[in-house]
Amino acid sequence: MILPRRCLLTTALLAATGLATAAEATVPTGPLPRTVVPSEVALQLTIDPAQPRFSGHVELSVDVASATDTIWMHGKGLNITRAVYMPRNGRNQVLTAQEVDVSGVLKLTAPLAIAPGQGVIAIDYDAPFGELQGAYRVKPDGRDYVVTQMEPLGARTAFPGFDEPSFKQPWRMTLIVPDAAVAVANAPEVASTDLDGPMKRVEFARTQALPSYLIAFAVGPWDVAAGPDIAANGERSTPIKLRGIAASGQGERMRYSLANTPAIVTALEDYFGIPYPFAKLDNLAAPDFWAGAMENAGLIVYRDSLMFPDETSAVGRRQAFWGVSAHELAHQWFGDLVTMKWWDDLWLNEGFATWMGNKIHGQLQPDAHTDRGLLEGALGAMGADSLASTRRIHEPIKDFTDIQSAFDGITYQKGGATLNMFEQYIGAEPFRTGIRNYLQAHARGNATSADLIEAVAAQSDAPEAVAKAFFSFIDQPGVPFVRVDLDCSGATPALLLEQQRYLPLGSTASGAGLWGIPLTVRYADGATVRTQKLLFDGKQGRMELSAATSCPSWVMPNAHGTGYYRFALAPQLQSALSDAFAQLDEREQRVYADSVTAAYGAGRLTPSQLLAALPQFASASVRQTVTAGMYGTEWMAEYLLADDAARDAFHAQVADIYRARLQQLGMTPKAGEPDDDALLRSSLVGFFAETLKDQAVRAQMDRAGRAVLGLGGDGALHADAVAQDLRGTALAVAVQSGGKAAFDAAEKHFRASQDAVLRSQLLGAMGSTRDAALNERVRALVFEPGLLRRNEIFPAVGGQTGDRATRPALRAWTDTHFKEIEAKLAPAGAAVVQLYAAGMCSEAEASTLQDKFAARMQDVEGGPRQLRQTVEAIRMCAAQVQARKGQPLKFPMH
Repeated sequence: MILPRRCLLTTALLAATGLATAAEATVPTGPLPRTVVPSEVALQLTIDPAQPRFSGHVELSVDVASATDTIWMHGKGLNITRAVYMPRNGRNQVLTAQEVDVSGVLKLTAPLAIAPGQGVIAIDYDAPFGELQGAYRVKPDGRDYVVTQMEPLGARTAFPGFDEPSFKQPWRMTLIVPDAAVAVANAPEVASTDLDGPMKRVEFARTQALPSYLIAFAVGPWDVAAGPDIAANGERSTPIKLRGIAASGQGERMRYSLANTPAIVTALEDYFGIPYPFAKLDNLAAPDFWAGAMENAGLIVYRDSLMFPDETSAVGRRQAFWGVSAHELAHQWFGDLVTMKWWDDLWLNEGFATWMGNKIHGQLQPDAHTDRGLLEGALGAMGADSLASTRRIHEPIKDFTDIQSAFDGITYQKGGATLNMFEQYIGAEPFRTGIRNYLQAHARGNATSADLIEAVAAQSDAPEAVAKAFFSFIDQPGVPFVRVDLDCSGATPALLLEQQRYLPLGSTASGAGLWGIPLTVRYADGATVRTQKLLFDGKQGRMELSAATSCPSWVMPNAHGTGYYRFALAPQLQSALSDAFAQLDEREQRVYADSVTAAYGAGRLTPSQLLAALPQFASASVRQTVTAGMYGTEWMAEYLLADDAARDAFHAQVADIYRARLQQLGMTPKAGEPDDDALLRSSLVGFFAETLKDQAVRAQMDRAGRAVLGLGGDGALHADAVAQDLRGTALAVAVQSGGKAAFDAAEKHFRASQDAVLRSQLLGAMGSTRDAALNERVRALVFEPGLLRRNEIFPAVGGQTGDRATRPALRAWTDTHFKEIEAKLAPAGAAVVQLYAAGMCSEAEASTLQDKFAARMQDVEGGPRQLRQTVEAIRMCAAQVQARKGQPLKFPMH
């Protein structure tokens, strides 16, 4: 509750209690000391979205463990006008507040020692609105809205507090806002009181225990769309109120997402055996949002495009809603109900939600084949995980610059793949029992990796061994690499196994590493295909194929593609598996393709050998296998060929590999076709039109794109003139071929649109030309006041990274405007490094990048690691080029 102000008196009585340890004199840039711990937070904010600043009053009920004259908290960019400590027993002390670290560490100093016991820290302050973090403003339709993004460090820019996951307590939120404004927060509204003047006070119910990064609120002329109640389910006998929050006039566009949200919540309740943990559920469609979505308890914020699909939308948009919504709703249990203690366990939130979101999405939408998506994410993560500068899933987080680095493929995709691998090894039902036990044991509190691993390993046949194996995947970096041979010389056939770390060509990492690999193999025993498992934890090992009656004709070392590891077969086994390609299931075909592309990446195959494998992949039934290795041909074209004529000839031969598949699909959608066909068509059309520059495909896309832009017609936008899955490619080709007239039309339509998907496609098209003057115009849009949403910066200029002719001007612009661009992208400002480095592939360029950005990235969230990894990737690219010199690019005979 809000405590009354007391007289500000001082006394010497507390001095005799002694002070906290001298260690507290050091600024805590990592976890805060536990000398002072909050038990409840009462936060009152006065917010007028039309103003540049807001003000607040916060009262933190705290427990003081030992006497101290210093309270360490967090607050960044706050103008603190009053701070006082009010003990339950004793007299108040005025506190002196200082921001003492660039990360936003706040030091509150009392004139006398604060005695152990309970009290309240009361602070008055005001602050500016942030830039896509903390409390920030958006203006999509000429009106001002306020929305929030607290994770990872935005909360400290919105209010002073204890801004780390282990401080988890109830919150009482009150918002004082303009009379006409809608105000929403984590908990249900309980009272609204008209105040003198044009403002009202909106009070919200006390929340469950939450960390600061899950606090959320929004203020402005929002539409509030009522969704269907989420019906009672199991132990939950009361329906859950579901609402959609969208910018004015946009609420009706949430009909599809609201209609389909209840099924996701119910499926998650059924899996966890625990009711939805909060009092209500609001889905907010944010007009500008740097992340895809954020799992705030009871008030999930999404990019508006994720909330606005309907039954007629592009396949990718509909699948994005289901996938992201299932991910964020899974967080309501994993992350919100049970929260990590520190950022080193971020994977407990994000790896779990990646795995669980795919599971629930696939359960409810089988045609999405989300198991393939989970596998593709794992294979993608292996790219970063192959760097010497990669990190562990469970990576120590020393200070704020490390936190943003943890939001990457290692946390999300490798974390999710590791959970999937051990679920498959332990068994789905025992694994679920472990998950339920974990949630019940730590509900409304915090937990660690060890807590989760102990809970799931306990359900296995060998808890100690499984736990040790699980830790081997989260506590060391790298991709396990298993060499496999076959020994049929004895009475029982056996696989000969050897493990090390996978190293790509040019890697400086050590090949050392020992994992407890849940190895599952399938092999052909005559006409029977058998499966066998082994927890392989030695440098070398032998797997006796005890059920085999003959020497296997082929062996798949990663059965069903469920393992997070790569493999290499002895030559005769590799040939046999290639011959048996059609007998492999769809995930096995994909990991077989990965074994080939990984061998190429490690220098064990030549470019010609990789090119020879592509036709087999292109014939596969699953789109992810069809395109495996496809984009690697563009690397060959750029770095191994000397001129445009050679590249054109090379591209024509690449096109011959995939043309039959594109012709089979056709260039236009077919009624009732599988979603995967639409997605594969989109990938192939984009590849043919923009990478291979295939004239026939470009001509068709040019006509479609011109129709969308209204060129040669009425000049109006005709957004449905081409299938939505192909519209981005069509617009890009039309602007590239149509020059200034097409660019002008695209810009006109962009300025008139509030549709986030269409805006992004128009911007991408405008930024995809090789015309220097037009590229300069696109870059100028970044700094035009109020025009671009901040998450549109990369769609606008990202196309200029893809062509060697446009990169120099983009780099010069980035150099000139580095501070402004980094600030606009914050807290993802480290991405500027990738923007600048695109196309670099030499030792000299790696050194130049290091020298230019080392100081720039020093205090940027995630900056130091981003720079290390980018520099390493450039050097590995250079090593690839050096190793491939003189190797021909020969295509298979057709």
